[in-house]
Amino acid sequence: MKYLLGVCLFVSTVTLVNAEETAIKLDTITVTGERNDLSMRRDAATQKVIIDRKEIDNMSVMTVGDVLGKLPGVEIKGDSQRARGMSRDSVQILIDGERQSSQVVMGAMGRLPSGELERVEILRGSSAEYGGASAITVNLVMKKAIPKRSTEVRAGLGLRGDQVGELLSWTENGGAGNFGWSLPISLIFNNSPFENRLNKQDSVAGDPTLWEQEQTNGKTKLGHHAFSPKLTWKSGQDSLTLSPMIFFGPVDRKSTTMLSAANPATSPTLTYNGDRDTSEDGFSRTLRLRVEGEKHFADTKLTARTAFTDGRRTSDLVRNSRDAFGVLSTNNETTNSHDREFNSAMRLDKPFGEHLVSVGAEYVKVMRDDAQVYQGGFAQQGDYSASSRDEILWIQDDWTPEDKVTLTTGLRFENMRLEADTVSQRQAALLPSIAVRWQPTEQWVMRTSLGAGMKMPKLNEISNATVRSIVVNTPTEADKRGNPDLKPERSVNFEAVAEHYLPEKAGVIGVNVYVRSTSNFTERRVQQEGVRWVDRPYNEGDALHYGVELDGKVRMDNFGWTGATIKSHLTLPRAEVDDVRLGIQRMARDTPRYIFSMGLDQSLPKLQSSYGVSLQLSGRSNTNIPNEQHAYNESRALIDAFWLYKINPKYNLRVAGQNLLAADTRNQNTFTSGVNDWKLNTEENGYRSLMVTLEGRW
Repeated sequence: MKYLLGVCLFVSTVTLVNAEETAIKLDTITVTGERNDLSMRRDAATQKVIIDRKEIDNMSVMTVGDVLGKLPGVEIKGDSQRARGMSRDSVQILIDGERQSSQVVMGAMGRLPSGELERVEILRGSSAEYGGASAITVNLVMKKAIPKRSTEVRAGLGLRGDQVGELLSWTENGGAGNFGWSLPISLIFNNSPFENRLNKQDSVAGDPTLWEQEQTNGKTKLGHHAFSPKLTWKSGQDSLTLSPMIFFGPVDRKSTTMLSAANPATSPTLTYNGDRDTSEDGFSRTLRLRVEGEKHFADTKLTARTAFTDGRRTSDLVRNSRDAFGVLSTNNETTNSHDREFNSAMRLDKPFGEHLVSVGAEYVKVMRDDAQVYQGGFAQQGDYSASSRDEILWIQDDWTPEDKVTLTTGLRFENMRLEADTVSQRQAALLPSIAVRWQPTEQWVMRTSLGAGMKMPKLNEISNATVRSIVVNTPTEADKRGNPDLKPERSVNFEAVAEHYLPEKAGVIGVNVYVRSTSNFTERRVQQEGVRWVDRPYNEGDALHYGVELDGKVRMDNFGWTGATIKSHLTLPRAEVDDVRLGIQRMARDTPRYIFSMGLDQSLPKLQSSYGVSLQLSGRSNTNIPNEQHAYNESRALIDAFWLYKINPKYNLRVAGQNLLAADTRNQNTFTSGVNDWKLNTEENGYRSLMVTLEGRW
């Protein structure tokens, strides 16, 4: 594996060697039909949903990360994406097929303008190529450089609450002959207000002992500034692409918190109990270089890629707190994080009669260093290091004995090593998979798959670096750390789907049943360690996730609604955990009742316009751990809309609104330990957003 980098660079270089000779041997390619999102979905050997460039534009969002939050069946929870109601990261993110092992790459790529995306592929089911570690896989396909002179510009002015944000994205494309280049520059200033309310109530043996409220108002200024050129050399079917990236993201966050409290035993009235001013200055910087190449030898294709990433994040946080008598206390927190990632892969595809055999290898190494300094009421400093190394080999065979049937079998070998503090662990697994595609008629496609997966902990899940509670330390406001002893999840995954394609390419309607059995299932749990309450991830036991997904996309022209398209997706998840520690069977934490999304867009040629409306519903999610924790998140509805006016063939004017209902986020969390109860109710204000964008291409 350690020589894989040299092999990848060799393959990329060989792409251009003997280019003229290779070009002479290429067979003539005849285009026989249009390739659109529906045909790509229908013809894929495994389950695949395509979100094309038009659908991405219709989302009317600023960044690639915003696109992820609007994909069917995907929820955004904090800094992670989840699917099928699974509380831990259950979405595997790929960027042009490259698996993301550290958060720094996605942190930078997710802040690129959404216009950098060519399409999004949503993949379900296990395979040797992608594994079965996550419930679904999302492959972000970025735009390529082509030798055609053009300019693309997006300039936007937005309002979120009372805060103004700006967007400027400028891309120059060009080249000649076999050389193409693209020079995108993006400057995004994202200003957001925030407001939240906390209600804390503690009791002992049912008698209330504490009642406090906090009201926080503030604003965040974020910068998303990137330069991400692409340089591509082609010769026939062969290619070599260099993709460097420089990303810089400053952060300025300020807030004021008003505190009030009451003694429940003597007074039912809240009174002033002090205030707190918080200021955070930070930045993130990412440097990245990706080299990829493709070489054809007769009917054999060899591809390889190598990427180097170096990311740094700093944060200086100051809290000035005053008690009810005006006595000032100051706490400072300084955090520096440094991530380095080397990501390399190679793949060979070759047909043998009715078989298409693919062989691949990947090598990924990630290192992370955290330095923390706490000053003030709690003084501490520490340096923490964590690293991971993944070595993967896989082979996959697509066998098509007849046009209606494709059998895909595969075997994936994963060898993973983790190190954090003084703990080191190595895990290896052979992960088989099998999938069948059957198309009995032109309109019907049946698919099923069965495969194994292994999900290793992320570096932040095993690092002992601490996120401390702000003021007091209770189960509802615990310190957050990783768990160096965390073991990987191992799973067996089953999928079965039926898809009905409507005549005249009018759309598709599908139903999917899934079952996922997991050992060493991981959830975060709060426990007392010494005198501190600490929130860490733990292996809780075996889990079973199952459910049904319904989805559809229908173009309404044949139903009398010219130019309109309706899309929808519904997930009904269920989850059970055999908790080894407690010796009971219970629901998985934070499992929603349903996840639903629906969208409508329509072209209005006579008005030179188009419009769209989308709805996202997250059902109420519950957590119920007997004698320990009871929590729920209220259901939430998000409605977005856009209107696009075509000024002339070169320019469009887009007006987009997000969260038009200004939906709030509400949750309640109650912890119990013996006769003690701690209750925390939180409510976070939702803000409407409006963005006006001028889009140009010439």
